[in-house]
Amino acid sequence: MVKQKNHTARNKTVKEHARGIKKARRPRHELSLKGIDPKALRNRKFSLRWNKGGRPSVDSESDDDDEEEEEA
Repeated sequence: MVKQKNHTARNKTVKEHARGIKKARRPRHELSLKGIDPKALRNRKFSLRWNKGGRPSVDSESDDDDEEEEEA
């Protein structure tokens, strides 16, 4: 006979279904930055400052091309 049982999840799944399986909650507020490495915080600050505009959208580039064609 086998000396040790490898694995069972029988009781765990019964308990989970009895309590109701729910989605994980999403945080409502921005997480605290206390305790984070100061070098990483400085880098985060500068990256947020200089990357506010984001990437230009594809639609805006195509609009510029249309204006040039109309003028010509």
